[in-house]
Amino acid sequence: MGRVKVILFFLIFTSSLIYAQEKNSSGEPWKYKLFNSVGIFGGVDYSKLTGDAPEDVSYSSGIGYQAGLSLEFNITKDIRILFQPQYNLKTVKVMYDTGEDELIDSMKLKFTYVRFPVLLKIMAFNGVTYFLSGLDPGYLSKSTIQDKEGTTEERDIAEYVNEFDLGATFGVGVNFKIKPHDIYIELKYSQSILNMSNNNVPKFGSDLPQRFRLSGLQLNAGFNFNL
Repeated sequence: MGRVKVILFFLIFTSSLIYAQEKNSSGEPWKYKLFNSVGIFGGVDYSKLTGDAPEDVSYSSGIGYQAGLSLEFNITKDIRILFQPQYNLKTVKVMYDTGEDELIDSMKLKFTYVRFPVLLKIMAFNGVTYFLSGLDPGYLSKSTIQDKEGTTEERDIAEYVNEFDLGATFGVGVNFKIKPHDIYIELKYSQSILNMSNNNVPKFGSDLPQRFRLSGLQLNAGFNFNL
């Protein structure tokens, strides 16, 4: 988690500098409007499989990505609802203990989702920094397993994985204003709430446990068109 602390420190430090520069900006009264902004974003997904691994098997993190749209609705000046429909690829690695000094990184699992996060967005530091929390429902479109070298064909494992996934998400972000629009960077952590496996898992063999979930980090960059 050392990298996470460094990134969080960077975001907060940067927001403080920007806030100091914008503190004396126009103080015109805020008028309510339903739609705040629409935008696009993309970034890197760093995920890990958690669960009771079979004997001599452990799991390692993998890197995927996501890209999507964002739509913000105002509740108050500093509280918003953020909707982020997105395409999301998550990858994790299965490592086997063969009795050697190091585990062998043998297989790669890929989970492709269409996700629809609904998040509460709370603005801070004059709108420069914001905090996120909410739910992240997703629908599985594809799931496969393949050896790490890619020498064999990908095997479809969709029948062993529940189609619906629900994650709890929280995060922090920083806005860089290019008036009247915004560029932003955000870091989010997500943890599956529901068990991803189903009753067919034991038939698959020893690669997946009977109960497992996905967790990990997303680092996004995006652009908002303020309405």
